[in-house]
Amino acid sequence: MTIIERVADEIARIFPNAIIYTENQADGFSEPSFFIEKISTIATPELFDRQMRKQSFQVIYFPNPNNPKTDMERVEDYLLSGLLELKDYAPLRNIEVTQQEDNTLIYKFEVWGRFYPDKKDEVKLQNEKLKGQIK
Repeated sequence: MTIIERVADEIARIFPNAIIYTENQADGFSEPSFFIEKISTIATPELFDRQMRKQSFQVIYFPNPNNPKTDMERVEDYLLSGLLELKDYAPLRNIEVTQQEDNTLIYKFEVWGRFYPDKKDEVKLQNEKLKGQIK
């Protein structure tokens, strides 16, 4: 399961009847709805081929056009109270919420994680020759 799918699951938990997009829409987005996208990834190498990754995401909320300001305030409160972690995966870090002039709400956050190499094809040590003795 991708991180975007995990975010979508959490939004669906908070807003059960919400429309949630994970891809751009050629015809535009319905209102009200959510759009989730990855902004960037920073990978820092560590010992033993591990990586520390900081992935930035944003959730864009397109409010009800009949009362956008009130709707954005309500959704902001729900997101700040309910979207703080990805269940069984990681907490959200560096959360930032902005109400844009174009009547969209932007909920930005980072997911940090330590990733290990996938070494399925690696040849394991099969036998070892030892010179010397054990005392």
